Amino acid sequence: MTYNSQIISIVTFVYGLAGVLYLAAWLFRKESLGKLATWVTWAAWLGNTAGILLRWYESYQIGEGYGHAPLSNLFESLVFFAWITGILYLVIEHRYKNRVIGAFAMPLACLALAYASLGTGNQIQPLIPALKSNWLIAHVITCFIGYGAFAVAFGISIMYLIKRGRDADTGTGIIARLPAARLMDELNHQLIMFGFLFL
Repeated sequence: MTYNSQIISIVTFVYGLAGVLYLAAWLFRKESLGKLATWVTWAAWLGNTAGILLRWYESYQIGEGYGHAPLSNLFESLVFFAWITGILYLVIEHRYKNRVIGAFAMPLACLALAYASLGTGNQIQPLIPALKSNWLIAHVITCFIGYGAFAVAFGISIMYLIKRGRDADTGTGIIARLPAARLMDELNHQLIMFGFLFL
């Protein structure tokens, strides 16, 4: 197992911990847990960044023909997907000052990395001839920005369905602590437009 794979394995659990903390902050109405969840998410995202950069560096250390941006196989794509999902969520949290969305977005990043860690071919391989192009980086980055936006929109859609299913714009229960349905609808629309643009 390479160092980048070890980092990614750890980051999987950190994203999972962030999701649990966001969920606990929502259920128990604890602002301190929400703040801790944000810091844990930042730690996971920075670890994710370190894993991507280390894999890129390690690919150049293997030898001629191996060095390339880590975006060429399923493992690398899932790691990058989790990275994009994490940063998009953090931007939305900062912009809308709502941490409940993290309870639905961070598990997606955790699941992507968990699947990547389950043996999706995490060995660094040389690029096949069809992928030896500068368009590889542009293509994968733009597509995965779209996928990340769709992932966060998916989490918000689940929240929206829960909220509208209970018709709980008023009240004091945990459903009432979700963002207003109109805000979730607008945010979902913006994320889908953003994702579609990059896709």
